[in-house]
Amino acid sequence: PQEHSEYADHRVTTSPELSSFYQFHIGSTYGVPYPALRNEMPFLYDVDSFPLSQILAETLGVEDLSKLHIDNPLIKDKRRLMAPLKNRGKRRKFHQCFDSFVTSHVIPLLHSQALSKGVFYTNRHQLQKGKPQSIVYRYQTFPSINIVRPGECSTDPHCDMAQGHSIGTISYHIPLTATFGTNALYAESRPGREDWHPLEAGSPGLGFQFDGARCLHFNLRNATDATRVSLNFRVAITRAPDRFGGEIRYDPDDQLCCPELLRDEFSMENPGFHEEVVVHVGEVPRSFMPGPVAVKRRGVAMSVVG
Repeated sequence: PQEHSEYADHRVTTSPELSSFYQFHIGSTYGVPYPALRNEMPFLYDVDSFPLSQILAETLGVEDLSKLHIDNPLIKDKRRLMAPLKNRGKRRKFHQCFDSFVTSHVIPLLHSQALSKGVFYTNRHQLQKGKPQSIVYRYQTFPSINIVRPGECSTDPHCDMAQGHSIGTISYHIPLTATFGTNALYAESRPGREDWHPLEAGSPGLGFQFDGARCLHFNLRNATDATRVSLNFRVAITRAPDRFGGEIRYDPDDQLCCPELLRDEFSMENPGFHEEVVVHVGEVPRSFMPGPVAVKRRGVAMSVVG
């Protein structure tokens, strides 16, 4: 298929030998946590259970997120539009909905993928203990909220590692408006592949999981007549010392994130940037309720990302 003229130029222009070298090393999974979980995957969620779009619109004081540019054109500062999110009381309902969405839907979905791929059983020292494992999911306390009005372009090609995020993160893109054509986020399916394609959604209720830590993604200039509003956040998976006092011994074949990989720019500069929940794997179930029992590991202060 013919490439869109605006993103065809983002391809790497090198000799065939250098291009192969680039794609091999960028796309290599050596030392990358849980490579089996990094394939791009769309997923559905219930907008009645998680009315993220509706609550954000109420918080910002707009009726329709896709039309917010009518009362907030490009000449107006976007920070004024986002001001209600700086107020703890005004943002509380949206933050609670987001936190419930991550802990009740996204993490159980990711946990089921990890179980099916066997990524929890890659540390031989933990297996030798024969005891339940404590798995920690670290996620952003508050999402990045991306607003791209008609005529606007918000981000150049980048991967999240280049912006200071850990290689251990898995990225989530949640459109809260219809996304199509040039108002959608464009991404490559795997690092170095450069097969740019839009992450399109006809309406809220569809999200995307992808390897944003390593895959390039970007926005084009929005040439449509609709504003795109979306949430972006990241989740990483690591181990916690078990409840029987055992420490985690290093295993080079362990596919989960080691503590060193979790120390990124955001966790070091702002301890409140992440929240954590623990899921215990290998225990006798206490009920027949579906999904893992995710328990908050610690409470941290919330930070707003513009």
